Amino acid sequence: MSNVEDKTLCALQEEGYIETNTDEFIKLIRPAQHFCKNCGRSAVSADNLCNPEKLD
Repeated sequence: MSNVEDKTLCALQEEGYIETNTDEFIKLIRPAQHFCKNCGRSAVSADNLCNPEKLD
């Protein structure tokens, strides 16, 4: 697996990262600052989302 910070949450999910690295995944999404307008996932960094929008 390449650098986690370079991947979207969708890509990480496809690789099974959520199941195998749950605690690390939680660090990527808490506290969420952005959400994906495609899938609805939320993340700290817009870089981890396919179609990010900042939460107000």
